[in-house]
Amino acid sequence: MNDLHVIELSSFLGNLLSINISKCDSLTHLALFALLKNCAKLRDVKMEYTAIGKMSIEKSYTLMDFDVHPQLKSLRLANNPYLRDEDVNMFASVFPNLQLLDLSYLYGISTEGIGQVLRKSSKIRNLNLSHCSRLKQLIMNLKVLTQVVLNLSHTRIDDKSLCMISTSCFGLLHLDLGHCYNVTGKGVMQVVENCKQLREINLQGCCSVLAYVVDSMVFIRPSLRKITAPSCDTKRKLFLHHGCLVC
Repeated sequence: MNDLHVIELSSFLGNLLSINISKCDSLTHLALFALLKNCAKLRDVKMEYTAIGKMSIEKSYTLMDFDVHPQLKSLRLANNPYLRDEDVNMFASVFPNLQLLDLSYLYGISTEGIGQVLRKSSKIRNLNLSHCSRLKQLIMNLKVLTQVVLNLSHTRIDDKSLCMISTSCFGLLHLDLGHCYNVTGKGVMQVVENCKQLREINLQGCCSVLAYVVDSMVFIRPSLRKITAPSCDTKRKLFLHHGCLVC
């Protein structure tokens, strides 16, 4: 399937709500914007493993050429190797009501690019940045008070970013820090102390977070229901009595 096929097909799908066009490696942003233009009810797009970004979006359009598409709530763009900061920045401008954004395995996305997205997309509640290897910090200037799920596993996130998360995402529900080697117990505890709705945290492979930190987390944050600990040295039975599964 190529862009022309999607452009033609979209004209017959006026009531389309959700579409998965992943692993169609000839599709570019032209297919995405044709769907959004012709399918006014479209809320969910999954477009992984495609050629989106291979053709320069900025060169083929100016921002004035793009209509704003407030209906789109979920956009999954994982494993698109051609996407760069300027591309996701433009998406944030034309999709102002995104609640779920999956940018995992995008090796061309940097700290600055993600910062621009977060400044423009204040309604995002589920953000997946797993395996974005250029991501060193997470710059969050907005206060996000509602429920948030954040996946930062396999990134270069550090304690400075965790401090910013702890003061911005008061409604954080789920935080995945798996194999984030630059975070320590100090940064983790800042999140646990400030995010009073936190229910699940993954610390697998976080070699700088010591086992005793898990003990403190369970007693300080009673909302926690699951902790994936960095080591096996945990008091599982004791923690279960407090309503928290430590694995």
